[in-house]
Amino acid sequence: MLGKVIKNEIINRYKPICLAYIILLAFSPICYFLSQVAPDIDHTYITMFIYLLIAAWGFTVFGTIILICIYPMVDFRNRVFKDQGYLTNTLPVKTSTMMIGRIIVDILTYISAAIVIPFAICIANMDFTIYKKLIEFLLDLIGYITSDVSYVVVLILVILILVTFLAGMLLSQWMFNAAYAFGHAFSNHKRIMSVVGMIIFYIIFQIFSVVFLWILSETNILSDVVINERTDLFDINAANRFFGVMSIFEVLATAGLVAITSWLTKNKLNLE
Repeated sequence: MLGKVIKNEIINRYKPICLAYIILLAFSPICYFLSQVAPDIDHTYITMFIYLLIAAWGFTVFGTIILICIYPMVDFRNRVFKDQGYLTNTLPVKTSTMMIGRIIVDILTYISAAIVIPFAICIANMDFTIYKKLIEFLLDLIGYITSDVSYVVVLILVILILVTFLAGMLLSQWMFNAAYAFGHAFSNHKRIMSVVGMIIFYIIFQIFSVVFLWILSETNILSDVVINERTDLFDINAANRFFGVMSIFEVLATAGLVAITSWLTKNKLNLE
């Protein structure tokens, strides 16, 4: 059943996101061509028009990023709490299964954006050395840390940083989803109560974050991340511990928000 949920989520989301990707990728080589011919054109108005088109490409990149961040939340609201909710909430699927399916597609969406958007930027500049520079940076990082550190340890650090970033994106998104669910647990003033729910969840998260950071500071994990007192070198093992703990914290916080959203949607739902 989870596979069918994931398939359904992809079908419902792919049109606007894929359209944005296609426009961005098609616009990128045009942007490069315009940037090359603009300096050779003497006509002022044509030059201004060309630079406006190049600026439009920049807004396309920005709009695609905004779409990736906002559309999953808007889709969640429309398909669960508005008219489509009458169908969504009567399907023979557990609410928890539906939420897990959404999370998986959310992750796939963010991963696709992390691949397509940088690639489009490289096309617009016809400069793909960023990937070479990234590899060189990782190799330099290994050499800077210590010659005793294996590639596996550095790879673990990179993976943990990526997981921390991805979990942070999911955490922000599901805070909004939980706020929507909280607001729709009430019969009246759903939008106002959604804002109230967002404030409540945000305050609770900040309290837990402060307590969590205080615990980290007391265990010396934070102070050991940058400099190892014994060697005066970057302590990659401490960095792995830090990002590992941070990713676990964000994953648990996201799981808590998903559980709250699932319970409210299942037991306290009032559709618009």
